[in-house]
Amino acid sequence: MRTSQGLSLAALAQRVHYSRSHLNNVEHGTKAASFELAEACDDALGADGELKALIPKQRSAAPKPQTRPAQLPAAAGRFIGRSEHLAAIDTLAQRQDQLSVAVLHGPPGVGKTTLALHWAHRNAAHFEDGQLFADLRAYSRHGHPVEAAETLEEFLISLGLSPSDVPATAEERAALFRTMTHGRRLLIVLDNAVSSEQIRALLPGDATSMVLVTTRRVLTGLSVRPGATQLRLDPFAPDDSFRLLRDVVGLRVDQEPDAARDVLDRCGHLPLAVAVAAERIAAHPLRLSDLAQELEEERNRLGALTVEDDDTNVRTVISWSYRALAADTARVFRMIGLHPGKNISVEAIAALADLPVARAGELLRVLAGGHLVAEIDRDRFRLHDLLRVYATERALDEEPPAERDAAQLRELSWYLHMCRSAAQALAPYREPSAATVELDYAAAFRWSEAELQNFPSVIACALRGEYPEIGWQISQALFPFLHLRKPWTAWDRIYQLGLEGSHKALDPSAQAEMLTGLGLVRLGLGLYDEGLDFFLRALETLENHHDPDGTAWCHVGVGLAYAGAGRHPEARESFELGLAIQQAQGDQHGESVTLMHLAEVCGEEGDHEDAVQYAFRALSLCRTVGDQYGEGLALHQIGKANFAGGKLEAAVRYLEEALASQRAARDSKGEADTLLLLNEVLTAAGDHDTARDYLQQAATILSQRGEPAEAEVRARLDDLDTGRQ
Repeated sequence: MRTSQGLSLAALAQRVHYSRSHLNNVEHGTKAASFELAEACDDALGADGELKALIPKQRSAAPKPQTRPAQLPAAAGRFIGRSEHLAAIDTLAQRQDQLSVAVLHGPPGVGKTTLALHWAHRNAAHFEDGQLFADLRAYSRHGHPVEAAETLEEFLISLGLSPSDVPATAEERAALFRTMTHGRRLLIVLDNAVSSEQIRALLPGDATSMVLVTTRRVLTGLSVRPGATQLRLDPFAPDDSFRLLRDVVGLRVDQEPDAARDVLDRCGHLPLAVAVAAERIAAHPLRLSDLAQELEEERNRLGALTVEDDDTNVRTVISWSYRALAADTARVFRMIGLHPGKNISVEAIAALADLPVARAGELLRVLAGGHLVAEIDRDRFRLHDLLRVYATERALDEEPPAERDAAQLRELSWYLHMCRSAAQALAPYREPSAATVELDYAAAFRWSEAELQNFPSVIACALRGEYPEIGWQISQALFPFLHLRKPWTAWDRIYQLGLEGSHKALDPSAQAEMLTGLGLVRLGLGLYDEGLDFFLRALETLENHHDPDGTAWCHVGVGLAYAGAGRHPEARESFELGLAIQQAQGDQHGESVTLMHLAEVCGEEGDHEDAVQYAFRALSLCRTVGDQYGEGLALHQIGKANFAGGKLEAAVRYLEEALASQRAARDSKGEADTLLLLNEVLTAAGDHDTARDYLQQAATILSQRGEPAEAEVRARLDDLDTGRQ
């Protein structure tokens, strides 16, 4: 009758004073039509009693009593962990001075609803007036969040109100809801919320009830006004992931513990992903190692985490959050999928998406508010592994190939630019860079440290994208930081990739530079024969290529390898070959480095006077070119030579100067070496308390760096403590 009269659903709702959503549910058969609704529609549509006749009138003269709702859906059969969150909700529920509202927020699949329902069922008996539950459908296959007015209508009817008595407007319904809940002890679970506005109208007005909200967004508006407590859920700790897998799969987990850990790592310990993986293993004759292998390839990962129920597939659940994004925010999410590293800065995403930095930051924070990225530091973000896989899928499906290629080239060019800027700040005495970004020493070190785990992936991306020059040039530009920081494993990977890029670029000088860097890594690890091999390969590469600077550094590297192996005469000969070339080229920085190595060799041979003289010449050159890192090394050599010559007071003075320079240069490896030497000098001088303090400081630094030498230093400390007792 409505459609025949040309009436819209909204127009009929206005005439009969029922909500549009309620009428829609009746028309689609999901709600039964009451006699009161039939009567109102009969009058509005002029049906002359035809509609009323379809439903027998069943009205009671007595008012309908308030009912005790019990609307909680079933809780999950298994519940693991979250003890801190449960305790926090327990504490909140005991508060009596104001309404208790707990907002459980976190990324898709992290188990927010599972936690809310587990707590709700465990504590339902404490709420004698019942429990209300609403799925607000912020992120679901339905696509549209439920309006507060519709939820209020359902709640009011659940609390005993006749449908015909439900007020027409959301404001009136909210006011009546507060009236009907006043003084009642209710537990209200609002699942899958989209905004603070959606929640505020659904809150009781007094402190007798408890509200649990789950959401994928940070609802800061609820914290500001109703005073809600925000509880963030992150993926499981590894132990909880293992417990969940074992609970579902059983003893098969104990038979393949390594494969089980691989599966959990590749699920990112996301509870939904772990549950889906566990279900696949439990339901099929599938070995854990088979699933681990299937999950190893990132492109297949989301497909492998699929079960028959589409609403519990990891890809589907993530997609609901993605579909809710505005177009510009969704594009930034896709662009992050093209980023090769584990974390990303605002500046990097600005380069990828070709956006102003300020706008890129705004959009990243929108994504962080929806838990699609996590802010890990100021202007630095990361994606959970499975979200990153989904972002990459969306980029491959929705971005044209030309735009993907252009975006990656923009980011690679930005990385090269920044690496060169950092190199210029850390080592201004090296070859001048064309970089225009101005970084001071501390900022350059911080940026390089923050990006360290990304560099190998960025260089590998350049090689895959057929930009080998950018790949090896990034490796080259990182030398000052790597030489200062000495992260051996990362340095080796970065220079192996740089070597591959230099071969693709057919550049012998670049090849020799990468080989020399790899040789330095081997020396740092104490592998002197392997280091020598790299330096000799570098010299061979330059044999028919005029590159005096590269040749000089190769000779210095050969000398270092000989010195490490105790072959001091050969080491000295190689250093002198390199020094002659550096002096001919006017390379004061290179000359200072080689002089320091000559000082070291002289000291090892017992020629302490020559060692001091070489080190002083190196110190003077370092101060001339502004090499603070080298200054610390030279002062260390002077102190070491004085100690070897029995001049303890002078040794302490120069070593403490070295310590100050190394700390200013952020040379943690050099700082630890100097602290250990100071321990020896002060022990010899009889100052055991200060010596022990230096030894403790060295142990702390070695621990932070993950150096194997820490164990030996800790043993020395234990011996000292035992001796004191």
